[in-house]
Amino acid sequence: MSLPFNPLGLVDLRRVKAALQRRMQLMAEDLLASKIFVIINGKGGVGKSSLAAALAVALAKLGLRVLLMEMDEQGNNGEDTGYNGTDLDDGGQAQAAAILDGKPLTPTGEARPGLFVVPGGPALEDIIEELYCQRRAARHADNPEDQVAWMGMYAAALDAVRDLYDVIILDVAPGSEPLQLQALVAGDMTIIPSRSDPSSRKGLRTVGRRFAQALSLNPMLRLLGVVVFGTNSSATRVQSNIRNQLTADLKGNAPVFEQTIRCVESAAVTCRSRGKVPQELVSAQDLEPAVLRSIKALAGDYKSLAMEVLQAKADLDTRRREGNAA
Repeated sequence: MSLPFNPLGLVDLRRVKAALQRRMQLMAEDLLASKIFVIINGKGGVGKSSLAAALAVALAKLGLRVLLMEMDEQGNNGEDTGYNGTDLDDGGQAQAAAILDGKPLTPTGEARPGLFVVPGGPALEDIIEELYCQRRAARHADNPEDQVAWMGMYAAALDAVRDLYDVIILDVAPGSEPLQLQALVAGDMTIIPSRSDPSSRKGLRTVGRRFAQALSLNPMLRLLGVVVFGTNSSATRVQSNIRNQLTADLKGNAPVFEQTIRCVESAAVTCRSRGKVPQELVSAQDLEPAVLRSIKALAGDYKSLAMEVLQAKADLDTRRREGNAA
């Protein structure tokens, strides 16, 4: 039996289906610019939010218009960029209004010049509940399009504002399969931060399975690469072993970025407590010399990684153009 689009008072998915059809047409005509980065792992504590915030700030400093959207109830981006407890911190209300009520996806403001934010927070609990309901209802639909349309709710909201930004970064909660599927359907390029421990690598493989599931609705999606977190900068053999392990996990389907992010707990704690990313504290005059040295080193890691990510994106765009021209 085919169910109506709005069973049990759920979000009406007709607008979502229409948005997905438009996006498929734009992909077919090579008119959908690649600009949405998805920062994701199936495990928490791997540097996901720190990477999202540092990359967003770095790209904004280059003069790009950046949207940072936290698809997570924890609100770590607010700590990393210092807007927790300010007027920018709406606890996820703007995000919920866009996804559940169909309102335009509107940032709460600029955390930095050129860096616009859509915070996460407790309001995402309502979104997650809705996504689970939509997924259960979709299993009873006869039409294949109705069975998968629920995965495109974020894609519909983001595509409506895509042209307003040069870069969009999605920082996605590690434990929510529905939210991760939403991000992967909406995104263009995936970056997976990972540590070397078996649990982190298991989280990477979990994302791989969800990535494959999202491709049916988003054939444009590509795995840009894996960022190795929490390494000792002087342990080059260990870093090489980690990189080889992750490359094997990915079966050659994406690179492991050359630039790793070192583990410096004192620097990380100082940055988050001040609501600044490492690049913004390299000239601080009130820090202990040892902490400042660590922050400068960590800032160098993020700067090099940002350049590597931009180069990887440029290479991907070139391959797409050449593929479409062939």
